[in-house]
Amino acid sequence: MNSEDLLLALRTGVTPFLGLPQQLEPSAVPGVVLGAPFDGGVLNRPGARLGPWALRAATLGLGRAAMPFRLQGHDLGGRTLAALDWVDGGNIPTRPFSIAQALDAVEAAVHGWSSLGARTLLLGGDHLMTLGALRAHARTRGPLGLLHLDAHPDAGTGEAWGTEHHHGTWLRSAIQEGLVDPRHTVTLGVRAPRFDSEEIVFLLNAGVRLWTPMDLKDPRLLSQLQGDIARVGQMPAYVSVDLDVLDPAFCPAVAEPVPGGLSVLDVFTLLACLRNVAWVGADIMELAPTLPGADDSARVAAHIALQLLS
Repeated sequence: MNSEDLLLALRTGVTPFLGLPQQLEPSAVPGVVLGAPFDGGVLNRPGARLGPWALRAATLGLGRAAMPFRLQGHDLGGRTLAALDWVDGGNIPTRPFSIAQALDAVEAAVHGWSSLGARTLLLGGDHLMTLGALRAHARTRGPLGLLHLDAHPDAGTGEAWGTEHHHGTWLRSAIQEGLVDPRHTVTLGVRAPRFDSEEIVFLLNAGVRLWTPMDLKDPRLLSQLQGDIARVGQMPAYVSVDLDVLDPAFCPAVAEPVPGGLSVLDVFTLLACLRNVAWVGADIMELAPTLPGADDSARVAAHIALQLLS
């Protein structure tokens, strides 16, 4: 965001994401940021429907040139101005009382942009909305590779809650619908206590690679981790970040915080592995700005977006 964009935001009260130009109608731009203000799929702590506003506000005055990881020794290199020539496409009009209509709205909006070649970054909103984005990208490109950062496996059935879909079922649905290739799908940071092992068994049997925080910290597994992430990039790739992958000490304002998570620097380092992955869509989900620690959590989320887009 340059000084002119900052002054305009201060005068109008409108804060586009990272100061990007606003454009509501799809066109053949390099990329678009879209809000998904819906939390009708949240089981426990609602509030994520307000996430897109908080995420945009957290980028006010934030520079788009991410600092190199290192200024001494060897840096990873290859960093550019974040979201170069991207636009802010506003929020998707998701109706708050219908999961099916919200998913349809996200799919239609994302497809409107992706069918013209634009990459998409979705600002959530609860994690169920990822399913709509995956449906849209798969319509254009076929089955996707998926890098999924999350404390939860998100492969439930919804049966216990009397619904087909909620924010803990979207990955199972994406696999069953053929939207993602499970052999090119990796979940990082999973650690939440479970009622049983059914979700884990389903994912492992499908071929999904699962990594706990302790796995990620084991230096003996580094080459295996790099290989798994590279496998995601062998197909058109989607990157989904549930903010509860972070330890609540860093990002408490999420629907389902789970202790023992990743640090902010851990997430930055993992996203740096995507430098050579040409992802077509991504999202940052589950920020709930009605919960304690919202301002700090939104700022963390904004910096994760900056790293992802750099």
